[in-house]
Amino acid sequence: MRLCFPITAFCVLTSLPAYAQWQHYVIDSVSENQQPRLVMRGRTPHVAYYTDAGVEYAVWDSGGWVKDTIDIAASRHNGRPALTFDRDGRPHVAWYRGTPWYAYWDGTEWQREEIDPDSAGDYISLVLDSEGNPSVAYARPRSLWYFVLKFARRDSLGWHPLLLDSDGGADCVLAIDTAGRFCIAHCQSWSSGAVFFTAQTESGWVKTTVVPASASQSNMVLDENGDPHISYFASRGDDGDLCYAERVGSVWRLDVIDPGPPGCKRGWDNWIARDASGTYHVSYHAHNETQLRYARGTYGNWQSEAVHDVGGWNLGSSIDLDPQGRPVIAYVHEDQAFRLYLSAAYDLAAVEENGQPPSSSSPLAATIVRGILIPQPSLLTPQSALFTATGRKALDLRPGPNDVRHLAPGVYFVHEAPGTERGASSVTKVVLAR
Repeated sequence: MRLCFPITAFCVLTSLPAYAQWQHYVIDSVSENQQPRLVMRGRTPHVAYYTDAGVEYAVWDSGGWVKDTIDIAASRHNGRPALTFDRDGRPHVAWYRGTPWYAYWDGTEWQREEIDPDSAGDYISLVLDSEGNPSVAYARPRSLWYFVLKFARRDSLGWHPLLLDSDGGADCVLAIDTAGRFCIAHCQSWSSGAVFFTAQTESGWVKTTVVPASASQSNMVLDENGDPHISYFASRGDDGDLCYAERVGSVWRLDVIDPGPPGCKRGWDNWIARDASGTYHVSYHAHNETQLRYARGTYGNWQSEAVHDVGGWNLGSSIDLDPQGRPVIAYVHEDQAFRLYLSAAYDLAAVEENGQPPSSSSPLAATIVRGILIPQPSLLTPQSALFTATGRKALDLRPGPNDVRHLAPGVYFVHEAPGTERGASSVTKVVLAR
């Protein structure tokens, strides 16, 4: 029996045509991948994701995908790593490795630090304030099904963790509203329970119940007024729906985006984005139908479609939009040995040929080399060498061609030997590819 929430009837959106040609790209076919987090920087997709070996970072350029390792360790997780960018276009990442961790690219290398020594950090969400200071919301388990919510801010003295809520840390999403105050959407349980919205006010943090029961896997985006819009999965026994909640004034109103047919659950692993026109875009999993699905619309008026057949579990989708408002989705394909995919509603390669390349401040703005490396003469000194990402010297370099075919594919750096004085400008990233 369906709970009696004020939910409108499902309505087909006829004014927006379906995307007939989704383009699919394999990001990573080597690792066993899970839970990607996608952020579009202009026309360039950036993805942070967990693998069986740690935490990876990938960016698309005109030659394909370039990848880097952020951390060689991670813990069993339910949520995605967090990814955002500062005003200089440099990435900041937070992830779970038994405790919550944070890293940022300083222009030369990843700087990593532990946020909180507590056994917490799953479902981590990261934002930067107007001064560029990071803050995170994250979960700590209190039982098999339930979590507490924690929050931490970083200043010149370090990180300051806070236990924010003893009931409801799952699927937490942190945002900053137009007044510069923090707000969090979060769930009571990773399986089924209430959905909450907790906001910072002049008198402290205030918690509101958005959905009282039978809900999970929420995600949130704020509109131009700072009002929250939340996608979530609503369970109905063997069935389930992708649903939506928005706050109008002080009232929450609920809606069904895509109802699951009898015996089917639609809405797992959902992620929501908003375009400049005020249309909302949601990626999600139809578990029993083994589909990655996509929906767009507004309250009371939605359209949905299948994007890719992906298997029944471990999708972990994440959606973002290009500057034209077109959807791009990162996800895991369980039936293809957990390959990491990206699907776009247009030809990504064609756009990139005419678009801007990745920003030079990106850690993956690198030279791609296949077989022979010819360093720029300005980079070479008598001590110059090629180093692995872990700092091990792989090859002494000389002017002219250097044969690197015997080295393993991956990310390397050209710089002077350790112990010599060098600036960031003297370090160049090189990606060896086959």
